[in-house]
Amino acid sequence: MSLLQIKNISKSFDGLKALHNLSFNVNDGEIVGVIGPNGAGKSTLFNAIMNHINKDSGDIYFDGINITKKPTHQIAGMGIVRTFQDSQPLPQISVQENLDLAFKYQTDISLVSVFGRHKFLQEEQQVHFTKIKELLHEVGLGSKLNVQAQDLSYGQGKLLEMLKVIASDARLILLDEPFSGLFPEMIKLVTKLIYDLSASGKTILLVEHNMQLIEEICDRVIVMDAGQKIADGDFKTVTKQQNVIDSYLGK
Repeated sequence: MSLLQIKNISKSFDGLKALHNLSFNVNDGEIVGVIGPNGAGKSTLFNAIMNHINKDSGDIYFDGINITKKPTHQIAGMGIVRTFQDSQPLPQISVQENLDLAFKYQTDISLVSVFGRHKFLQEEQQVHFTKIKELLHEVGLGSKLNVQAQDLSYGQGKLLEMLKVIASDARLILLDEPFSGLFPEMIKLVTKLIYDLSASGKTILLVEHNMQLIEEICDRVIVMDAGQKIADGDFKTVTKQQNVIDSYLGK
């Protein structure tokens, strides 16, 4: 079943077509890679999905609902989250506070009696805090709980962005070059986090230039060039197509 449907999306900037009649589906539970040369429209695609930019034409559906013109905060509230090429934690608050803001409570507190609500929320906060510590420990940031995000290294900032994705509990995750600038050990950590997200039932759309990682991680690959989809299929199939070699892999 398709969780995300992109239908004939177009977007131009000063006459330059960044997206041109782009259409594809992402099925529930898939990890789909998006590859292509610089300027192919990959980041513009993510901006279009989140409605960070106005589209010229076309529609985007999430879980059967048209989200084309919905405000970004509503789209996020429906269960879509994205990362950026450069990590963007809130710099002047702590690591814990960044994760606090990312957490999404799933429990309907309206079911809690007025008299029991205070205790209930205290218990929720304790569970929440425990989860934060577990996440940080898993990626080697256990000692950074109270450190301001701006004092993290570049790689640590990227790891924090991934932890914020996990904390959000979103159904669809848009990862924009999550491995860029990372040392091999951190690449292994991010790869594990992606596998863990997939194992928990999340759907992932991944932009990445490292073809080895794309082949290793992704169930399916979409190739873009000049704002259009030029191939869609498994890695070995699409990377043998001559148009993909000519537009991207051969460069």
